[in-house]
Amino acid sequence: MGTRETVASAPMDLSERGSATARHPWEIERFRAYRNVLRDHGALRARRVLDVGAGDGWFSESLLAELPDVEQIVCWDINYNELELATDDPRLERTTVAPAPGFDLVLVLDVLEHIDDPVTFIDESLRPLAAPGTAVLVGVPAHPLLFSDHDRALGHFRRYRPRDVLAQVGGWIDVVEHGPLFATLVAPRAASVAVERIRSRAGADAAPDTGDHGVGAWQGGPVLTRTISGVLAADAAATRRLGRVGRRLPGLSHWAFGRVR
Repeated sequence: MGTRETVASAPMDLSERGSATARHPWEIERFRAYRNVLRDHGALRARRVLDVGAGDGWFSESLLAELPDVEQIVCWDINYNELELATDDPRLERTTVAPAPGFDLVLVLDVLEHIDDPVTFIDESLRPLAAPGTAVLVGVPAHPLLFSDHDRALGHFRRYRPRDVLAQVGGWIDVVEHGPLFATLVAPRAASVAVERIRSRAGADAAPDTGDHGVGAWQGGPVLTRTISGVLAADAAATRRLGRVGRRLPGLSHWAFGRVR
């Protein structure tokens, strides 16, 4: 499989677009958790950043304020249309084609699950873009048993066991820390998947598909948003502390930080 074909086979989560003013609590706390990982490993001194499968670019736009030395963040997503390629900040670039190499930080967040052959994608599309020592943060949806119609609607090929994502990225980066994210969301997702499977076995009609599969569908008010954000923030902090002493709870996502070999 060639590089161009590999990249073209990786639809990203532009289906999860959110509004500029009402982001999903999951998205807000995911950003804060990953920002903290980058900060703790000294990766926020980057001058040139690549956000692979950047979607609407909210993560990168939010990260700009945390990068004191940044000169450019490239949001690379094959699904941008002509209007979405424009940006308001000259430091932020959006592109549908492979960018020039030479990045100090590479973000691969909720991307690999969209790709049929992630190892080839890493070897042929990502490896040429960053030199040894470049910081890399990878995040994926966790636990195959939680795979559901939600994943299918978003174009996911799989959910990952932690050891599987570490094996996939291990030939590219030396992982220095990894861990789960959002353990409190595992039980609700498991219950939802169980109900879905019971209905499927019983031959029940599926609920109408409204297209509201992603975080862009959030319509909660400010009180609910703050409440859920508080729970998820505490969750992210606690699961990371536990992970650092070798006690990794199951999380809805799993992430790995390392540096290119």
